Amino acid sequence: MIIDAIGPNFDPYYDANEEEIPNPTTQKLYDMLNTGEEPLWPGCESHTQLSAVARLLTIKSEFHMLERCYDAVLQFMKEALPTSNKLVDNFYNTKKFVAGLGLPCEKIHCCINGCMLYWGEDSDRRSWKVCDHPRYKSGKKGIGNHKDYSPNQKMYYFPLTPRLQRLYASKVTAKDMRWHKEHDKKDGMICHPSKAEAWKQFDLIHPLFASEARNVRLGLSTDGFQPFGQSGKQYSCWPVIITPYNLPPWMCMKDPYMFLTVIVPGPKNPKQKLDVYLQPLIAELKYLWNVGVQTYDVSKKQNFQMRAALMWTISDFPTFAMLSGWSTAGKKACPYCMDKSKSFSLVNGSKVSWFDCHRQFLPTHHPFRRNKNDFLKNKIEESLPSY
Repeated sequence: MIIDAIGPNFDPYYDANEEEIPNPTTQKLYDMLNTGEEPLWPGCESHTQLSAVARLLTIKSEFHMLERCYDAVLQFMKEALPTSNKLVDNFYNTKKFVAGLGLPCEKIHCCINGCMLYWGEDSDRRSWKVCDHPRYKSGKKGIGNHKDYSPNQKMYYFPLTPRLQRLYASKVTAKDMRWHKEHDKKDGMICHPSKAEAWKQFDLIHPLFASEARNVRLGLSTDGFQPFGQSGKQYSCWPVIITPYNLPPWMCMKDPYMFLTVIVPGPKNPKQKLDVYLQPLIAELKYLWNVGVQTYDVSKKQNFQMRAALMWTISDFPTFAMLSGWSTAGKKACPYCMDKSKSFSLVNGSKVSWFDCHRQFLPTHHPFRRNKNDFLKNKIEESLPSY
């Protein structure tokens, strides 16, 4: 939890008088970390207040400890420790303490059929505007206030902006966020997406964005999995992960820098309705692209306006259809060939086949183009090469 919140090997110590003072958000984080580094009691060398709380929350999560049990353990520990200890006394105060880390989690009510979210201008609706399904389960107490109802379904959204800001607030990662532009580039070797043609083309189209090396380039990946597969229960859950590609290749693919932003609930596959659940993320990405957010760079001791761009998505072919809206079934399934695809329907069964679609990419005088026996019988490929 701490690594996810403040980054690995976070160093909160800095000299604020060197140049600019951190913006209020970053300064609040530094103050909280400095407070959390105080010993658990005067003379304690094994744990600080922050490390003790983090350890206790880890134990609670790993062993599925009830809140009443957690509170009872804390009460006993406070009685056993010196009277001057700074240990929290219950789960409620524990959550208040770690809330200072500043990484919120939004619970958003959503349609059980995946039609819409109760978010934004629709946050106060009582029923779905698409399928007219009720927002809350029936038969629940507290009918006087709709907030007391239990929603039929909800999703989780973890805002991306605070996590990107933490990368610049930490001395461990702030300088590495400029690696993509400052590293030695060897000709003929692609060791990072910054050497690829797509990255270079993006810089040509958006020179203002590319002029600031600290602007963030992002990649999005998602896929479904069954968390209850061993029990035989059918449940499809879809996590959406964002990765910053400013970092060097030995860092950007590590777990601490793969940010879980959306958890699309099951039990059904969202299919073509995946974009409904991505609305909060898309809105945040648009804001980061058009406006940006003030961020403190601890490596340069200055504030700057950080912007972000989603460069690409990474997924398998079926998920590509869900993310892009392009149908990956039928004769035009290939998103590159599109209407130039040479797919055809089989005579028996009428299934679509892409056999022998590859010869069109061969050079004009390649012998395979005139081969009538090893590919489609009695067919010669005469079209111009497609690249």
